[in-house]
Amino acid sequence: MKNKETVEDHTPHESHKHHEEILIDDFDHEETFSEKHPLAKKLILLGASILMIFLMFSFIFVTFPIDNIIKSALESDPLEGNVIDTGQFQIIFENGTEKELETWYLGEQETEFSTCLQGYLIDGDYYITDMYQPEMYLQTFNHVQFESCSEDTIIMLHTHPYKSCLASDTDLETLEKTRDYNPDVLMVIMCEPDKFSVY
Repeated sequence: MKNKETVEDHTPHESHKHHEEILIDDFDHEETFSEKHPLAKKLILLGASILMIFLMFSFIFVTFPIDNIIKSALESDPLEGNVIDTGQFQIIFENGTEKELETWYLGEQETEFSTCLQGYLIDGDYYITDMYQPEMYLQTFNHVQFESCSEDTIIMLHTHPYKSCLASDTDLETLEKTRDYNPDVLMVIMCEPDKFSVY
């Protein structure tokens, strides 16, 4: 009787052990995702590596943030021929004024400068026939202080560092004050020979 009890005690234990061995054996034969899809694993690792490199470069070059470049690219409009089309209205340069503006821009790469654009409006579109540079009190790489444009100016334009076309808070305050006596005036930021943000 004692022997029978001992056998009965061991039988479930041996059965459990046998079941465990089967599970382990089955697990050993299961293929992992990387074994089934080696190319997918390589592509995932490559994508993660590129993302990490991109984030590292963004962090390193904080003095010229990449988000500013992206926002500028989304917000700015190209000069095509002699026209800037904002989608709501156009700025049309006449009398070769776009070429003159480009010459000024390429000649003053070290500092910002300002220009007063004159002309007329027809059906909401701005036609530029003439322009002049006002007296500038202070010019640095990323800042310009200048004499107010004349009241017949329809666009106040100034340059920003390369690919940085977003208006600053100071720019927008200046525009708001100017609109008190000239409600149709625009402010335009030029950050490449053919890239402009219009406010």
